[in-house]
Amino acid sequence: MALVDIAKNTDYDIDRTHGTREVIDYIRKNDDSVDEVLDVFAGDGSFCSWLLYRLKSTNELPNVTHLEYNSNRHLKLADRFGRHRQNCFNVDSYDWMEKNNNKFDLIFCDNGMGDNEYFDVIPLLKDNLNKSSWFVHNINVRPYGMFMSNTSWQQHRSHFYDLKQTWDCDPEDLLNITSDRLKEAGLSVNWGTLIPRELYNGHIYLYHAVWNLK
Repeated sequence: MALVDIAKNTDYDIDRTHGTREVIDYIRKNDDSVDEVLDVFAGDGSFCSWLLYRLKSTNELPNVTHLEYNSNRHLKLADRFGRHRQNCFNVDSYDWMEKNNNKFDLIFCDNGMGDNEYFDVIPLLKDNLNKSSWFVHNINVRPYGMFMSNTSWQQHRSHFYDLKQTWDCDPEDLLNITSDRLKEAGLSVNWGTLIPRELYNGHIYLYHAVWNLK
């Protein structure tokens, strides 16, 4: 299965999980001890949250905690993953992470384009991650659609990346800037890598950024 160009597919049943599967395989090859996982902005769990349960190559499943604020999506999420355990929370992810006392081996931030950006999760990571851990999030290098310079999202992006214009960016530049932000938040970065996630009109506009933290 290859990356799907979403501009040329209107079928909602197409499989768009190629990039996330690559992330899971990458982490498993480098670290098969991931057990405690936090799934931030989980949605209804149908898109890629279920892949987190493949993080261990043994028959043992990792312990995944799912966070979703929207009540309707949370009901579907809880039906999918929480029928036999209390691991799906109908909460604001930021508030929950600020109050949380547990530590995780991996935080998966399937941040949206506009709301719930990974920018605001970074300051909360140090208190929520174990010393040797992983952080995965989206990096959008060329937003499509009505991306205007005066929108709050564009201004948020410009502030985080310290760039005046972020409509067409070099992915390595955004990775390096994010590395600086992680270090500013008190995290020790072992390495970071980019894994293509989605195509739009033949261009990789969306990547997974995978961070190994020590």
